[in-house]
Amino acid sequence: MDNSKFSMMEVREDFMVSATGDSEPTSRSAYFLKPLANSLDGPVSEVISSSMAMPLPPVFDPKQWPMVVRYNGWHHPKPKWVEWVDTLQVRYQSLWKKVGIFDAIMSTKCSIAKNQNLCVGIAERWCPDTNTFLFPWGEATITLEDVMVLGGFPVVGDPVFTTLQSQEMRKVEEKLSLARMEPWREKKHKVTTSAWMDAFVNSGTRSEIEHEAFLSTWLTMVGFSHNGLVNECVFPIAILLARGYPIALGPAVLASIYHDLTLLKKTIVRLAEKSVLDDKLELVTTLQSPFYLIQIWVWERFKNLQPQPKLINHEDPVLFRWHKVKALEIDNVRLAVESAMDHFRWRPYVQYAGTGKFKVYYPENETLVILDTDLDKEPTGILASFVACLKVSLLVGIQSNIELYLPHRVAMQFGMDQDVPSCVPIFRGTKENAWKNYCRPISDTHLYFPARLFEGDVTTRYATWWKQLVPSCHRDFVKNIVRRKRSLMSHVSKANKNSGNDADVPPGFSPSKTLPSGNSGQDDLQANENIDADIPTRFKSLSNPISSASTADYEKAKRISSLTKPAAEDTPEPLMSGLDEQFEDANGRKESRPSESCSCASRENLMDLEERINRLEEVTKKLKMKTFGHC
Repeated sequence: MDNSKFSMMEVREDFMVSATGDSEPTSRSAYFLKPLANSLDGPVSEVISSSMAMPLPPVFDPKQWPMVVRYNGWHHPKPKWVEWVDTLQVRYQSLWKKVGIFDAIMSTKCSIAKNQNLCVGIAERWCPDTNTFLFPWGEATITLEDVMVLGGFPVVGDPVFTTLQSQEMRKVEEKLSLARMEPWREKKHKVTTSAWMDAFVNSGTRSEIEHEAFLSTWLTMVGFSHNGLVNECVFPIAILLARGYPIALGPAVLASIYHDLTLLKKTIVRLAEKSVLDDKLELVTTLQSPFYLIQIWVWERFKNLQPQPKLINHEDPVLFRWHKVKALEIDNVRLAVESAMDHFRWRPYVQYAGTGKFKVYYPENETLVILDTDLDKEPTGILASFVACLKVSLLVGIQSNIELYLPHRVAMQFGMDQDVPSCVPIFRGTKENAWKNYCRPISDTHLYFPARLFEGDVTTRYATWWKQLVPSCHRDFVKNIVRRKRSLMSHVSKANKNSGNDADVPPGFSPSKTLPSGNSGQDDLQANENIDADIPTRFKSLSNPISSASTADYEKAKRISSLTKPAAEDTPEPLMSGLDEQFEDANGRKESRPSESCSCASRENLMDLEERINRLEEVTKKLKMKTFGHC
């Protein structure tokens, strides 16, 4: 891959339709992530077709498959670890926040209940060639944004293979190595995180390197050790972090997750091949990455697979929403994922827009940012992190494995529009060159931030292309799924502003703080903690020219047309006027959903919903008959 400067975005007029195919083509200005395909022939289609043709076991029942999956990076915190975190937090909280690891450390206090069926079911959809999940309605994947928001791992900083330069740091590394050897040389015990904690917690003799030992334990717990033991490979990273040097842990974590997803998918395919050969040998797969992030990714994005999250404070890490939450009991995850088009969330984190350091990523109105500074010198790292999430690049893994990062294939996850993505060649260079590729500069003069409640579309070309790729059996099934209505998110926003309700407050968050209202007045900024309050002056709203920035600065940003679609184009008449209709999700809990007419509780709506449910049940029954020979 070329390391020279390149353009990351493309803006053009095109005919756009919804990803679900329930809207008429509309010509408008659209934003795409590059590179885009010029032709639909050749590798562009072959890579998807070959992945979709991979065999799967005929019946989804992982508990009965001759397969054992070991999740080495899936740790459940012990009381001693939680106590250690709380003790050191008092002294090092400001440092952890400075290097961007505070949320990641605090998240290790969470215990995520493992759902084997869910992990295997989502891995079945994995495409190793594109590092994306292939669903009947398009591609999606876990991105740097997910690793940053869910895991709390920073995506900017020095690489994980940075070496120690100063004599002082090398002496600390020697002390850690000696401490690792002494207690276990005679007993020949393994250096587990539990044993390592016993050697350092409340140990006065080693207090001078306790912080480095703590960070080494943490890095081991989140997958930075290939065998789950405290190894010397994590010492340099821990030492650098302890001295305030930011390390880009996110790319390494994501690369390890991609590697494990590919490993698990290949194991599943081998199982399907073994069923033909009637081979009874058991397959053992060991995953080293923090694979719990995949399960959380599914819970955040699939409403039909999501259990009831916990209520947390706005300043808490997002992972706290899922601490000790019991997973839904879903017998056939394969079928649930296959039929989840109506339940999939392209942008789940916009509901946290009023909280945390990521709120600037999700402005109330579409925003154009002038890149008038060097991203590497940007003090907050906001722009550099955002660019890293959107830029096609290479990820250097924990064990120096190199993985392709292809956000242009899943542009709608960032609020962008989707066109047919171009294929990116496989990289066969060194980790140093891969890291240079990850850090290469962009030639774009502006960055575009879509409005918080905007959902992207696909080009008519993409819709045709994907329809040809998806097997007819999947396509016919998806056609009959109850389809979501377009632009409901923008209507919800308007309704909330009018009614003053808390419908925009995400499940699992207290409604005590008001989400942004879009008003730029100083009183509202203070009362509502407006999302624009912390945005630098070069962040300019394209939907509302009145801002705290100077008029001269605002003129630097080229005015572009709003991407918010007129309601008349996408929603049936009459327009909704409230949010009173209640639906039950897979947990049986009730939540507010936008109604389809002014009369939210009308008998016609209830009859229509019942008809849709009956139709869905009938389609499911036919699919089971066709696939399994029984209902």
